[in-house]
Amino acid sequence: MMEKQAKWMRFRLYLIVAFFVLVWGLILYRALELQFLKRDKLARIAEAEAHTTIKLEGVRGEIYDRNGEKLAASLEADSIFAEANKLENPGAAAKDLAKALGLDRRALAQKLNGGGSFVWIKRQVTPDEVARVEALGFKGLGFLKESKRFYPNKLLAGHTLGFVGVDSRGLEGLELGYDDYLSGGISAWKVNRDALGRTYLDRPEGAPQEMKGAGLVLTLDRRVQYITEKALAAVVEKHKAKGGLALVVRPRTGEILASAVEPGFNPNVFGEYGQAQRRNRILTDAFDPGSTFKVFVAAAALEEGAVKPLDTFHCENGAMVVDKHTIHDHHPYGTLTVNKIIKFSSNIGAAKIAEKLGPARLHRYLTAFGFGGKSGVDFPSESSGLLRPYKRWRKLDLANLAFGQGVSVTALQITMAMAALANDGLLMKPYMVSRITDASGRVIKKTEPEAIRQVVSPQTTRQVKEMLRLVVTEGGTGTRAECPGYPSAGKTGTAQKLDRATGTYSDRKYYSVFVGFAPYENPELAILVAVDEPADQTYGGLVAAPVFKEIVEQVLPILNVPPSPPPPDPEMAEKLKAAGLKNQPQKAPAALAAAAKLNKTGLEAAAATTKDKLRPMETAALAKVRELDLVSRTRGGTDPGVMPDVVGLPMRRVLDLMSRYDVKVEFKGSGRAVWQKPTPGESLQSGQVCQVKFEPM
Repeated sequence: MMEKQAKWMRFRLYLIVAFFVLVWGLILYRALELQFLKRDKLARIAEAEAHTTIKLEGVRGEIYDRNGEKLAASLEADSIFAEANKLENPGAAAKDLAKALGLDRRALAQKLNGGGSFVWIKRQVTPDEVARVEALGFKGLGFLKESKRFYPNKLLAGHTLGFVGVDSRGLEGLELGYDDYLSGGISAWKVNRDALGRTYLDRPEGAPQEMKGAGLVLTLDRRVQYITEKALAAVVEKHKAKGGLALVVRPRTGEILASAVEPGFNPNVFGEYGQAQRRNRILTDAFDPGSTFKVFVAAAALEEGAVKPLDTFHCENGAMVVDKHTIHDHHPYGTLTVNKIIKFSSNIGAAKIAEKLGPARLHRYLTAFGFGGKSGVDFPSESSGLLRPYKRWRKLDLANLAFGQGVSVTALQITMAMAALANDGLLMKPYMVSRITDASGRVIKKTEPEAIRQVVSPQTTRQVKEMLRLVVTEGGTGTRAECPGYPSAGKTGTAQKLDRATGTYSDRKYYSVFVGFAPYENPELAILVAVDEPADQTYGGLVAAPVFKEIVEQVLPILNVPPSPPPPDPEMAEKLKAAGLKNQPQKAPAALAAAAKLNKTGLEAAAATTKDKLRPMETAALAKVRELDLVSRTRGGTDPGVMPDVVGLPMRRVLDLMSRYDVKVEFKGSGRAVWQKPTPGESLQSGQVCQVKFEPM
């Protein structure tokens, strides 16, 4: 019995020992696992539990115009966050914060009731909002500095610049297209977290590292953009139009100097506008070009030798039947030369030129001019328009195409095609960004002018330019585009809009268009103006051409382009032919001498008349030069401490000029400056108060 009990005692002892050995073995194994086998993994987990990272976007690079004027910048702005676990009454806090910040109370209450994790209340708030939140005195609220995008010129070039979201990412325009360059990257801020996962910022480990993005220097000229937008807005208001487009480019380089869309929008408050108003319709919207297309049909026919400028076509007295459809002219014409078909904008004449050229050749040249394809401009969301394959054209399609129906183009396409004619037939690639610079100002990428192709020969372009010159001279459809001192050339267009409800062209809705270039002899600008659905007038020569003139007469003096006399009469050859000299070469020298004498006399008379017309323009040009000289001296830093002469300048220019000085300026009135203190030439001190008085012009 005793032996049996002893055996049982030993068994229990062995069992207990085995149990403790097993337990201690497991403990030792676990310790080994924690200390050695899973050390790195557990260290990462511990780090994640003890700390968290708040990610803040870096500072975006600035955007400048071609003259170094800032168009987009990044400023510091406060963002409000909450440590909800420290709020004594989340419900009351949500109510007061929602009222102070204009937020939805219920959504904010859900955020604050979620616990102790880091919660954004509102990002990039105004100073007034910061003051209202601070006045509430809630514990658990804090502020962080973030970068906020700011556009100092408000609506100016809004469609071109685009905008960024609250996370500092580009959403539209150049901000989107160059987001990878402009974005400053992400700044990370490591903060502590307790065992319950609650964030506290009492002892942040390190501070956010500023990461600045690259800057853009545009081909855009702020002055040209302002003039273009102002002129476009005025014509849209005058004719009660739905909207408008205007584009200004350099024919020889493809640089875009101005790109205007009306109505505009302010990218500082982009959320207040609908997507349709924010869309850059210069690139995205395609429309029927109307009669502006005739010039490209004529250029193709001239290049192929299908017609000559003085070849004649009978224009059927204003009505011609094609495939059981009647094509009309706005006036009944009989026999017209090719020159006159363009000058008077005959639909029937253009259709007959296209028929003589043929579908295959016409399609080849229209494609070469850039229609039906993207231009490759450095900008997102470009449309390719619509140019159907020529094998699908019926006879009526070919006729309609000749005067701009059945084809859709963008404003950029037709402007660059006209620029090619101004550039001796050489089509250039359009571009908006001149160069990209890093945070230190070093150029990391530069855009050079790029020729795409030679569309037509210089000889052909000279003939086409003479036709375009006829359009703006007496009897042409675009006489209101002619600017004294800066002879121009171009083509009008009155394009019917397609009624999507009926699938036919509307007889009430039009695009009024003028596209041309100036000066005539040495083109510096190619300009398109398109007005969408003007209410009272429809003809491009009446609605759009005056805007072209206004842009030319204001922009060319700013670019230091001197005025020039009008070119010789481009109809002289037709007058000689009409005099019967074509087949009488022996009479030609004397006749030409007489014509030259008459032409010289006419030019002298025209010069005398033009001189009187030019005097106001010369005065305005001198004022612009004087203004530019002031700006140039200020930028050059040759005399930064001297008060400039601002009398006579508009308020906008005075604001721009005086912003370059470290002084305070008091403005009185509006219009142009009539009085200033200190007087011109007086020394300026830092912080000095300057006064300028304005009166209406």
